[in-house]
Amino acid sequence: MLSRPLLLGISLCACLLSTAIAAAPAPSGTILVTGFEPFGGGATNGSWEAVKHLQGKHFGSETVVVAELPVVWSKAGDQLHELIVKYHPQAVIAFGQAGTEPVRIETIAHNVRQHYKDNDKAMPPTDTIAASGPQTLDTALDVPAIQKSLQAARIPVVISKDAGGYLCNETFYRLENDPAAQALPRGFVHVPPLDAIVNADGSKTTFDSKTLAAAADAVVSSVVASLPR
Repeated sequence: MLSRPLLLGISLCACLLSTAIAAAPAPSGTILVTGFEPFGGGATNGSWEAVKHLQGKHFGSETVVVAELPVVWSKAGDQLHELIVKYHPQAVIAFGQAGTEPVRIETIAHNVRQHYKDNDKAMPPTDTIAASGPQTLDTALDVPAIQKSLQAARIPVVISKDAGGYLCNETFYRLENDPAAQALPRGFVHVPPLDAIVNADGSKTTFDSKTLAAAADAVVSSVVASLPR
């Protein structure tokens, strides 16, 4: 028969072990977020200004990994695929720069390339992104939830069905069509250029670095909140 002091010691060790197990942090997942390098002679790209502060930031148990994609035909989509394979993220959110307008949540990617030169001064190699791919692909993000999150942050936002025909649309289409990402929440969001002044709903919003960062925070926090638990 065990002595009383020995029983107390075993009980204490068991309690400490139980406490240690309960206090252990949950495994962290990865949220992959991308922006673009400057293009067209610009010194900055609003998408990169919006997301660069997110590197290593935690949203609940998720940790953000940020990457800057090149504005080069095919290379942007190739690099995004490599990042997905490398990090096995829980979700992927690609950001791009649009014009002087509200944040645009893109809902439809089109299998088309317009004839614009990229940062290597090259034209697109083909008129379509995927020769045998569907004409359009829908976003896999919870659009109403993201819209609500941006509105709560007092950031003007619209829903868009056309991401253009340049690298933003190509990256969006490649992301939705990527076999490595089919089970993931994923999609594309356009932001204005740095310091753009946007008129919407009777008010003006200056998209300085702080506002761009707040927009990205609102999008990412919404996506994380929508993840299955």
